[in-house]
Amino acid sequence: MFDKFRPGHPTQRTDNAVVVIGLGRFGGSLAMELMSRGTDVMGIDVSESIVQSFNGKLTSVIRADATDEEVLRQLGVDEFERSVVGIGSDIQASILVSSRLLKFQCPEVWAKAITAPHAEILEQLGVHHVINPERDMGVRTAHLIQGDVLDFVPIDQGFAMIRCNAPASVQQRPMDLLDVRRRFGVAVVAVCRPGGTWEPTEPGTMLYEDDQILVTGPTEQAERFSAMG
Repeated sequence: MFDKFRPGHPTQRTDNAVVVIGLGRFGGSLAMELMSRGTDVMGIDVSESIVQSFNGKLTSVIRADATDEEVLRQLGVDEFERSVVGIGSDIQASILVSSRLLKFQCPEVWAKAITAPHAEILEQLGVHHVINPERDMGVRTAHLIQGDVLDFVPIDQGFAMIRCNAPASVQQRPMDLLDVRRRFGVAVVAVCRPGGTWEPTEPGTMLYEDDQILVTGPTEQAERFSAMG
């Protein structure tokens, strides 16, 4: 059984609507962030208390068993261009719901994985984007603990973006004269002065002691650059 959602929910394929199935910590925060960015969100969860907690906060929120293909069709889930499976506590349900969405030929399916085997199964199913928040946070935290990195964002295997303080060896000289890419194998793409905002670097940009910078490049080289001091 499912609760009737309020009129006006997005039921036609649209680039600006997302269905989020599973409104736990991950799915719920994702749904709220999407709403804050102007995206219509249909939220689905099997828990009455969770659904009530999101009432009035999402475009529509429904209590339903999302493993039931017919229920998903009645809710118009098969009409969404983008869908997120945020179910984490029930791997079987996560896999089943993901397979339903793929059967609907949803162009973009995102699914949360809680273990490596779970992620492997989702990938084998053909899920377009498999997310492992706990693993990703562990990787990020390890890089923060190890060195002078202020923030770490993995872009792809072996490639990352790092926020760090400007090393002394690249201070007070224009970027074009430093030739950072050739010398260190990385790119300094943005700088933030104390009390200022982030700005893209230009050939004439000079860095100073209290500046923070964004560096992109192969992970090891970017970390080595950030640790130069």
